[in-house]
Formats: sequence, C-alpha cells, structure tokens
Amino acid sequence: MRITNGIINNNTKNNILVNKEYSDKYNTMVANGQKITRPSDDPIVAIRALRLNNSINEINQYYDKNIPDAEAWMETTQTALDQTQSVLESVKSNLTQGASDDNTAEDRQNILENLKALKDQIYASGNADYAGRTVFTGYRTGESLTFTKDETQLYTIVENFSTSDLNKMSYISGAYDHDIEDIDSYNVEDYNQTDVQNNEVYRLRLAYDNLTDDQNDIYGEELSRTMTVTLKDGSEIEYEVNIAKLSTDQEANDKLYTGVGDNEVTLITTTGELILGKNVAAAMRREGSETSFEYAREDWEKNDLRPQHYFAAKTYDSEASREIDYNYDEYGNPDFEDKKISYEIAYNQKIEINVNADEVFSASIERDIDELLTVTNDCQKSYEKLEKFKLEQSKGDLSDDEKDKINALVEAAQKEYDLYKEKMQKTFAAGLTIFDGYTDKVNNKISAVGSLANRLSLTKARVSEQLNNFKELADSNINADLTETAIDLKNAEVALQAAQQAAATVSKTTLLSYL
Repeated sequence: MRITNGIINNNTKNNILVNKEYSDKYNTMVANGQKITRPSDDPIVAIRALRLNNSINEINQYYDKNIPDAEAWMETTQTALDQTQSVLESVKSNLTQGASDDNTAEDRQNILENLKALKDQIYASGNADYAGRTVFTGYRTGESLTFTKDETQLYTIVENFSTSDLNKMSYISGAYDHDIEDIDSYNVEDYNQTDVQNNEVYRLRLAYDNLTDDQNDIYGEELSRTMTVTLKDGSEIEYEVNIAKLSTDQEANDKLYTGVGDNEVTLITTTGELILGKNVAAAMRREGSETSFEYAREDWEKNDLRPQHYFAAKTYDSEASREIDYNYDEYGNPDFEDKKISYEIAYNQKIEINVNADEVFSASIERDIDELLTVTNDCQKSYEKLEKFKLEQSKGDLSDDEKDKINALVEAAQKEYDLYKEKMQKTFAAGLTIFDGYTDKVNNKISAVGSLANRLSLTKARVSEQLNNFKELADSNINADLTETAIDLKNAEVALQAAQQAAATVSKTTLLSYL
C-alpha cells in the first residue's frame, strides 16, 4: 500500500485525538468520580444505575415517609388507648365501692360525682388525631368520633341486636317522687308500702336516649314503627312499636314499664329503651335470632358519639339539599363494615395501622355509666326522703292521725330505699363484669397495637439494611475507582505527549530527506 504524507499526517492527527479522548475521559472520571457521563459510554452501567436508583427511591419512600407515618399513627393510638384504659380502671374502682353494702350517703354522693366526671372523659381520647386525621374513625379521618359541641341535626339510625343484648331490668314502681320538703303532698293511698314494688321487665337499651318523639315524618318519609326479629331460618316476625315518653305522672310512667302486653313493644324515647312483652322476648331469645330497629334523634350534646361511626344512618345536608347515607350498600340495605387503613411499609408488605372506634369505644359505655348514675341518684334520693320522713316522725307534737300517716310513709320510704339500695348493689356488681369486658377489649387492642409496632420496628430495621445495601451497589456500579482512574489518566497524558512528540518528528521529515 502506498503511504503518502497526507496519510501519515491524518493518522498522526487521529492518534493524537484518540489519546486526547482518553485523557479527557479519565480527567472527567477523576473530576466527577463516576464511570460514565452519558448512557452511551456504557449502556450496561447506565441501565443498572437506573434500576438501582429506582429501587433506592422506592425504599426511601418506605423508610423516610411510610414507616415514620405509621409509627406516629400507632404512637397516637397507643396513647389514646392507655388513657381509655386508665378511665375504665377508675370506673371499675368506683364500681367496686358502689357494690359494697356499707356505703353511706356521703359515699354514694362521692361515687355519683366521680362517675359524672369520668363520663365526660370516657370518649375524649377517641377524638385523638395525628396530623389532623382522627385515628379511630376509619376512612372518615376528617370527622371527630364525638360531637364537639351541642348540635341540632336529624339522624335516622338502624340498630341491630343479638340475643345477648336482651336483658331483664329491675324497675321499682310506686316510688312517687313528690316534693319531699312538703310532707302534706304525700298521700298514703298513692304512696304506701304495698304499692312500692320491684318489677322485672324485658328491655332492649338503644345506643341513644332523648330520641325524636315524632317518628312519622322524617325527610318526608314515615319512619318504621316496627321492630323486626329475624329467626335462624330467615323468617321474620314484625312487632308494632308504641311510641311514648316519660312524664311527671308517676303512675303513667310505671305503666309504660310494667303494663306492656305479651305481644307488645313500647319505645320510651326519653330513656331510649324498648320494653318488650313476654312473647316478644321469647322470640328474641331463640337461637340465632337477630333484631333490628330504626329510630331518629335530632338534639345532640357535646361528647355524644356520632352515629355514622357505629350504625347505618341517614341525615340531611341542608346546604347541598341532599340526603347523606352512611353504611348502606348499593341496594339501600344497611351494611356496616370495618374500615381498615393499610400502609405499605416494604415491597409487597402492608400493615393495618388503625383501630376502629367500635373495637374499643363501645356505644354502650356511656349508657352503662348513665345507668349507674341513675341508680345511684335514685338510691340517694330515696335515702334523703327516708331521712326526712324519719325526722318528721321524731317530732313529739303529732296527732294520732299524723303519726299513723308518717309511720306509713316511713314504711313505704324504707321499702323504697331498701329496693333501690339492693338495685344499686346489683347494678354495680353487674357493672364490674361489664366493664371488665370493656377493659379486656382495650387491653387486647393495646397488645395488638404493640405487636404491630414491634413488627413495624423489625421491618424498619430490615428496610434500613436493604437501603444501605442498595446504596452500596449503586455506588460500586457508577462510582469510579479514583486510584485506578488517576493512574489511567497519567498513562493517557504520557501517551498523548508521546503522540505529540512523534507527530513533531514525523512532520519534520520530507521526501527530499530520503533523496
């Protein structure tokens, strides 16, 4: 092949350029510490770098955001559960004292005041929130568990009952509560030992009291006046429900509780109680039976539970002029189910972080405390009535007729007090078992949240190790070995200098030099 000066010059230039490229390549690698500056430098390294960076970003999402968020949520939940447990333990302490036969009037008054204070606290921790999201309300994190102020908002509520919800209630009739300051207001025909009686009545206690009296026109529709008992075979028995409320007429109130027919049901809106006849109760006691009842309430007090967190409920949004349905399926049937919030804390690994309100804050807790307050107050009032009668009895200037009357009143008041005292002791003793159940539920959830927190901690440690491993892989993939690169750079510079010196020598030699 014939070699000309042009070929020599071009080859010399190419050699210099190649060495300059190598010199520039290694110089850039030393400067930025990376093996490549563009994907075309090494496609395999580039693709691996992209994949590793995506994995690191994904793991960072778990480690820096999801896991800390879940940890904070669980810490908030744990604190609220601990506070609830403390309140329940305080209630149980008062129940233990109230179940004693040795309580004085002062003791009962102290119990009454303590229970009133604890009632206001029982659901307070249920409104605990993390970053503005309520932790016990399922998906409805923007809503508080309870009403935070007195409100007027009409709700219709469908409540379901099982056989275990049916109980026999002790009702003391004939205990007329006239003005005990005025002895003359008592009449032995109306208030006497014979008429003061303890009655056992079948009762279903609703989740709320002070219900709407007019059940006929709710959003233009008539509310059902029936209680439905669904038997195990799927057949249904419907019972008409009489709507009534308590009044100042004690005899009429007694009749509401003790005068219900065998196949009748009476709703006492004031107390939120369904009083059942014997045959209705027998139907409810059948194995596998379920009972449902729809009712309405409009006036809500601060700390009342919002019904949408517990029941199928409906209300009306006046601003949007539309009805709002809670916990109904697409066919309009009540369908209440737990709303669990899951966090993805690692690849293909999720954890349920929330506890639903009905798993801890039973809607019956406040009603049970109300019942304890009522029976304690009744016992205390009957005691005060008895003491005033006894004081009147001790006066020495009474006529024979007055003595006969006051003696009869003392006997009636003594019987009333004895019955209420016995009822209080039994209610408090039964309450210990009930509140043991509430406490067990809270303790179980505390343990469950603790287990989840431990699982989360282990996952966090594993994700942290995984993140470090991927970072090391990413570094080793893209980062250059500076020692080796510096040597390569020096060699490239030496080669460049040699090429430049050779070019200078070749360029001096011409064809005439050979002639």
